[in-house]
Amino acid sequence: MRILAGVFAATLLISACGSENPSGSSSAASSTGTVPAGATAGTLPGGVDAGTVTIEGIDIDYVTVVPDGFEIGDTAPVLLALPPGGQDLAVTRSLVEDTYATEARRRGWVVVSPAAPGGQKFFDGSEALVPGLLDWIDTWVTPDGGKPHVAGVSNGGISSFRVAGQNPDRFRSILVFPGFPRSEEDRAALRALVDVPVRMFAGENDTGWVGPMQDALTTLTDLGADATLEIFPGEGHIIGALRDGVRIFDELDALR
Repeated sequence: MRILAGVFAATLLISACGSENPSGSSSAASSTGTVPAGATAGTLPGGVDAGTVTIEGIDIDYVTVVPDGFEIGDTAPVLLALPPGGQDLAVTRSLVEDTYATEARRRGWVVVSPAAPGGQKFFDGSEALVPGLLDWIDTWVTPDGGKPHVAGVSNGGISSFRVAGQNPDRFRSILVFPGFPRSEEDRAALRALVDVPVRMFAGENDTGWVGPMQDALTTLTDLGADATLEIFPGEGHIIGALRDGVRIFDELDALR
């Protein structure tokens, strides 16, 4: 596993404080290899791939991981991974390669990580495109359990609460490392997430995030939701213990 670059970590810290279907069409060829016959661009079996899909007239660049031997239409656990920082394609791909790819391939998960189109983050307008993005994912993979999971780190964690709160029936679980409901609207939407398991992770030294995450945990547990928060001693905003993705996918597998 490559260690996240210092520039990437700094970005997180600064930025955090082909085929027609009903929602869009894939419009880019694979950046890492030849797309299998009949496959959607950006779904290279057994590897990390990239493409572009058009949702409601807006192009969304994305990065995917699919298991070895994957064929279009297969059933697999699916993770919508929302990126940190400015949510641009470079940061999106870096996090997928460093944290999600190895464990996703090993465990048979499909990961779809979209970059924010035009720099408009997934809690600052682009969240409106997520239902269409989920519809598009359904055209080429059947989510195990009927729904994808959503995860995010930093701004991706904030985005995870936003998109899940707006679409509570579309997600099987929420995992943030870190993340919290940022707006009053997001906090009110926690009531709609009572049946969606929530797993939260934070670094002990990330004091600006630990507080609101503890508040979210209190609200969720008071509502009777299945929610947990684990605080890693000595860790900051970037939780080194989670970089290899093992603990992330241990939690996700337990929520399938």
